[in-house]
Amino acid sequence: MKDRYLRVLSIAGTLSVLLVLLMGALVTNTGSRYGCGTNWPLCNGQVIPTAQAQQTWIEFGHRFISGFAAILVVIQAVWIWLRPGRVREIKFLAIASVFFIFLQAFLGAAAVMWGQSSVVLALHFGISLLSFSSMLLITFVVMEETMPNAHRISPGIHRGMRWNFILLGLYSYVLIYSGAFVRHTESSLGCTDFPLCNGRFFPETLVSKAGVQYIHRALALILLIWLIATLLVCMRRYKRIPSLSRVLLASLVFTLLQIVSGIFIIETDMALIFLVLHALFVTCFFGILMILIMLGLRRSE
Repeated sequence: MKDRYLRVLSIAGTLSVLLVLLMGALVTNTGSRYGCGTNWPLCNGQVIPTAQAQQTWIEFGHRFISGFAAILVVIQAVWIWLRPGRVREIKFLAIASVFFIFLQAFLGAAAVMWGQSSVVLALHFGISLLSFSSMLLITFVVMEETMPNAHRISPGIHRGMRWNFILLGLYSYVLIYSGAFVRHTESSLGCTDFPLCNGRFFPETLVSKAGVQYIHRALALILLIWLIATLLVCMRRYKRIPSLSRVLLASLVFTLLQIVSGIFIIETDMALIFLVLHALFVTCFFGILMILIMLGLRRSE
């Protein structure tokens, strides 16, 4: 019974952190960062705002969900540390989940009260990704530990492929950071067409909004090629471990979805639905990639 409650708590915590991330994307893309003024944790000096402005309620909703998610994250972390656990990695992940959820909240509060540069605002999204990923990994391990007939996946891959997964994760984080930088420098429409950039193969200069978006596109293309190559190698070398190919295939699908949503952002002149979907697909991709890295780091049992 207790294991079932832990599974429910883990899933609820993961979904709540995902919602925090998507609400953050909504705040950014609707210009609602100052919907509660420069007050924090109050909203325009009130516990519950009375203003009717849409931006106020979007920002207040983001803060409310962030607070709720933080409570779930802390409860889960305490539960994991008090519960006799067989898997050492889950306790480290519990600490990471608490650290990242509060670091994310601090960066958000700092942006409201003191303002931040585009670089720091982009970093805020990156920290949010790490917060979600740590929760997703905890949920994955909890399911392995507590689900009936479930077993721990320990593929025991070669050192070269293990490093390939790690480098893929680091590169993806840089790519995602570059995407957040595109948004926070208002470069989403730096190139107004696709696959060309303002009718050219190369922008006139990389030190421009077009250049910022062009670099992000180039990095995304490299990631796509890298993922396809890794998937093909794993399908050939690790036929005995189908879980690796499945996780890689899922990450490739979400990569394609984020590319398509990015194209629609340009074609629809930054329609809100595609901006939020882009954030969702990026988040899912990165979370799945972290699962891949965790599996790759495990030794064969």
